[in-house]
Amino acid sequence: MILNKEQELYVIPCGNGYSCLGFDVAMTRANAYAAWLRAQGFQVDDLSSKARGTIRGYKAYETRLQRVVDCCRRFGLQCPVELTPQLIGLEGKRVEVVDCYGNKRRFQVGKSTGPIPIHLEILRCNSSGGPAVTGAPFQGLRVVS
Repeated sequence: MILNKEQELYVIPCGNGYSCLGFDVAMTRANAYAAWLRAQGFQVDDLSSKARGTIRGYKAYETRLQRVVDCCRRFGLQCPVELTPQLIGLEGKRVEVVDCYGNKRRFQVGKSTGPIPIHLEILRCNSSGGPAVTGAPFQGLRVVS
């Protein structure tokens, strides 16, 4: 793993290429995972801001992520921390959103499977999947028929 301090990214070797994770995203997720684990009765501390952008911080993020996955598998749970809060309960419905950038679009709200699901943008009713929801928090959101 490489630290790209200029772009504030963890650069992670992945197959024949790389994947990237922002320093702030890693911190936010690590602490959200810790909060969820505490709610399940586990003792987990938040990640200190001093860990941001360090190898120690990335390892702590990975540890919390693995603990969430292990907990979900052991107890048959799903951790909702990566779901888009404005879309919770709208799975399967068609929505029109105005995203945080002012762009308007429509999609059916899907949800991935696995221990840490995310919301998906399903473009057509006959689509079998779609990309992760982007542009939240939304400036506008309405259910359409």
